[in-house]
Amino acid sequence: MNNIDKVIGTNSSYIILGLVLVVFVLMLMQLLLYHRFKEVSKKYRLLTRGPSGADLEEILHQYANDVINLEKNKNELMHEYAILKEQVAQSIHNIGLVRFNAFENMGSDLSFSIAMLDRRGDGVILTGLYGRDETRLYAKPIRKGTSDYSLTEEEKIAIQRSLEKIE
Repeated sequence: MNNIDKVIGTNSSYIILGLVLVVFVLMLMQLLLYHRFKEVSKKYRLLTRGPSGADLEEILHQYANDVINLEKNKNELMHEYAILKEQVAQSIHNIGLVRFNAFENMGSDLSFSIAMLDRRGDGVILTGLYGRDETRLYAKPIRKGTSDYSLTEEEKIAIQRSLEKIE
């Protein structure tokens, strides 16, 4: 223990000078760290403030709510899309028309058969027969491209033309 006291006594000025240097370096490092902390703190405050002055947590909650609302809107739109798709499938899409001469003594192909079908091949066929004294119009229901009523050759051709446009 005496040896340690002797070494400290003879070198005390160097030890104090070394400790002062260590304290000075530590203080300098403390100032640098404080300066960097202020910069990081300033950047953090800028990051956590949104455009409206809200903090980051509020912004994230708002974005999460927006995503939930968008998901609900998407589901509603998909439901409406399915309804519209079904309605479009049931609407008349294609028309097959055949003009013909119903009577040999008449000219100009004034008679006609027109098939109006949806995508399933359901609809109606209208046939108009033009004569000198009168014109008659006939309507027949069509299900899946056929009818329970007998069809003329012109009506079959009109249905076939309409079905070709569907595919």
